[in-house]
Amino acid sequence: MTAREGPRGHEMVEEWFEAHADRVMGYLLHRTDRETAQDVLSETFLLAWRKQRSVPDDALPWLLAAARRLLANRVRSDLRRQALAERMAAVMDRAPQGVFEDRIGDRERVFRVLMALSEADREVLLLTGWYDLSAQQAAKALGCTRAAYTLRLHRARKRFRAALERRPASFTPLDSEVHA
Repeated sequence: MTAREGPRGHEMVEEWFEAHADRVMGYLLHRTDRETAQDVLSETFLLAWRKQRSVPDDALPWLLAAARRLLANRVRSDLRRQALAERMAAVMDRAPQGVFEDRIGDRERVFRVLMALSEADREVLLLTGWYDLSAQQAAKALGCTRAAYTLRLHRARKRFRAALERRPASFTPLDSEVHA
């Protein structure tokens, strides 16, 4: 067992945190908002704990590089989510009148409720509804069992229906989010 494995590894990460968290946080705050910076800071030290054997003795440069990569991943993820929302809006705008309204209700309302759900719920719903994956395929894409996927889908559909019922047909702003 090396010095960075086992209980000693936790001590190393705590030492790195005490020594460098303020500087890593400052680095992140120059690049993003406080909430995102705090999330990425947590992810950075979680990554340091997971990869502690590869962190050099001078940990600060490694931590800053890790924070930079994690923030870049976060930005790319946010851009992908935004692009998906725009594609969904474009598809819904091109759909013939009555396609969604006849079966579900006001298409704008459905879109807004879907976008207000948590990312996890939205992903589960879209894998089946948008990408037309089977339960087995969707479970594989999410890295879980078919039973776990089916349960997640059931719960996401339930939250979607509840959110749809709570949002009046005339309500359109996206300013309030639905998280259940």
